[in-house]
Amino acid sequence: MSILDKLNEKQREAAQKIEGPLLILAGAGSGKTRTITYRIAHMINEKGISPYKILAVTFTNKAAKEMRERVETLIGDDAHKAMISTFHSFGVRLLRVYGEKLGYNSNFTIYDTDDQKRVIRNIMKEFVVKDKSLTEGTVVSIISKLKENSVSPSDYEKENRFDINHKIILECYRKYNVVLKENNGMDFSDILVNLYKLLEIPEVLEKLQDKFHYIMVDEYQDTNNIQYNIITKIASKYRNICVVGDENQSIYGFRGANIKNILDFEKEYKDALVVKLEENYRSTSAILTAANEVIKNNKTSKDKNLWTKKPQGELITIKECQDGREEANFVIEEIIKRKNFGKVYKDFTILYRTNAQSRVFEEGFLKYNIPYKVFGGMQFYQRAEIKDIIAYLTVINNPQDTINLNRIINVPKRKLGDKSIEKIKAYADEERISMFEALKKGNEIPGLTAGVKIALDELSTTLSDLIEMTQESTVSEVFDELIKRIGYFSYLNSSYGVEAEGRIENVEELKNSIVELEKTVDFLTLREYLENISLVSATDDLDAETDYVKLMTIHNSKGLEFPIVFLTGVEDDIFPGTKKLLYNPEELEEERRLCYVAITRAEDKLYITHARSRFTYGEMIGKVKSRFINELPSEVVEQEERINNLLPKSRLGEDKKKLTGFKNIISAEDLKKMKSFENSPFKMGEKVIHSKFGLGKVVEISEKKIGVQFVDGKRDIALALATKFLSKA
Repeated sequence: MSILDKLNEKQREAAQKIEGPLLILAGAGSGKTRTITYRIAHMINEKGISPYKILAVTFTNKAAKEMRERVETLIGDDAHKAMISTFHSFGVRLLRVYGEKLGYNSNFTIYDTDDQKRVIRNIMKEFVVKDKSLTEGTVVSIISKLKENSVSPSDYEKENRFDINHKIILECYRKYNVVLKENNGMDFSDILVNLYKLLEIPEVLEKLQDKFHYIMVDEYQDTNNIQYNIITKIASKYRNICVVGDENQSIYGFRGANIKNILDFEKEYKDALVVKLEENYRSTSAILTAANEVIKNNKTSKDKNLWTKKPQGELITIKECQDGREEANFVIEEIIKRKNFGKVYKDFTILYRTNAQSRVFEEGFLKYNIPYKVFGGMQFYQRAEIKDIIAYLTVINNPQDTINLNRIINVPKRKLGDKSIEKIKAYADEERISMFEALKKGNEIPGLTAGVKIALDELSTTLSDLIEMTQESTVSEVFDELIKRIGYFSYLNSSYGVEAEGRIENVEELKNSIVELEKTVDFLTLREYLENISLVSATDDLDAETDYVKLMTIHNSKGLEFPIVFLTGVEDDIFPGTKKLLYNPEELEEERRLCYVAITRAEDKLYITHARSRFTYGEMIGKVKSRFINELPSEVVEQEERINNLLPKSRLGEDKKKLTGFKNIISAEDLKKMKSFENSPFKMGEKVIHSKFGLGKVVEISEKKIGVQFVDGKRDIALALATKFLSKA
């Protein structure tokens, strides 16, 4: 009996192919990790291959750890003798041994992104940089991409570009390499670059080729050019190379991943065996039918057709919403309904294209006491850029708030060192005045330089002007003036490089939260706004919770699976983005692969939501549903129609199945019998929130009471007390 008997037919075909090139095209949920771990166990226990001759590389420490543990479960301690590692860990191990051949000591330092920025910042002081977009973060990103594409400074110089930015980047690139080398340091790109340089040394290459006769690469569709070159060199002698991946899940092109590596494998190894793993163990037939139909529109797809022995299951629900707020309410209602019928919070996952989209869902969950956790990013109001702006607004509202003033006194950078700040605090204590008052008397504080005094005067003037502005201006106008006066977006660009765009989107989403609130009242004061969000930001530590709704970007969901998935914000110019839609067919295909990944995360039920309009930096902009929705097959889709809070008369006789939210609780016939009174603070069908019972819908109005249907039943509330206990959702 073989260990491979536990695999299905296709998995076994792949696992028992040991000699020669092998391409395993593993569809989503098809048992990829199971196949390669059984293959390693089979090689060691049943084929007698030494584990020391096996190299298996993947991309994350988590994936490598899982692979090792699974092999260990199958064959015991021999699993630790095989080299199962990430690309970077493999490179570091070899460079610790052979690095002296490249001029490095074995104790070289690995520089992270912040270290890189610090080096570039010092180098850029030598230049006059007129282009504000050419930040240290941007230069670091460009240098990393150049390295990973094997473009040396000399190669970059030969591009014959004559713009000043090219010259600055070139000089930064040259000097940056010198600084790192002088300090016996490498960045993450250097690890791969230097590993490849080692392989160009004949005796080193020969040792590694003779050591690793059998090579396996997981997630091959995510390899970049230099990773491809490394693997190709090591495998070239014995050609026992097995690559595993799914071209339909290649979603990291923006990081340098080259989908051609997996698409062209058969051209490079003409004698390769190609095995397609198409049986899916995760999702229902309806979900897989949708995924297959969407991805077939990509020219890069290799015609895998996912199938399952599971039944069709529930249809995919497509929900059109009026705006982002209604979208969040719909998701919350569906979660409450399904939980009432036995589901738990951890069954639900919300996916979105960008981190900024989490905000409305987070606010809704906090209102309705639904536990949640944001993965792959902080909760919206805990992000540094959001806390910065809230701190500014808090000081504007309450200048005595020294804690928040301390947070923003040097944000953006004002050349205020710790010693200067200590002198300001000491002066405030001595004069028995607030720190804000001390800022206004900066010229009187002893020991401060002229530059620091100017910075303090600018800050105190800005804060004083904004404080005065709150008397007559809206909160959103104060917000706009604040961002402009402190140059916050420029600060984000200069501090975070490629990450700046996402942080700016988060700040813009904060503006949206202000504008939304302003539309609900006659005049929103800054104090009222801060009171409102203080309830949202005062969250418990949800990491200790075992039962919570999960929120994450689609990119962060790759490799995971969830019983019930809400794929939200599926509109053109969000998913896919406008640039990807119009200008770059390759990027559009990657966006479609991202959609395929999102669909195939769902095990039992998939919702897809889109809105007719959304707030975009304070303005309500009309939206069009994504082309990806139009690519879904009609036989596995149900359209969830949008119903306004107050149903028009023409709809009153319609089938109750078309009611959203609390459908099947109130019939259309019952609605005909209900009376509506002009003096009622709430309308028929309106969604409301009760301080104790949570989300509900108004189902009855009389002269003395309002009937509200909550998840756990209907309750009557005296009309005179309605506004005390109820608020509009």
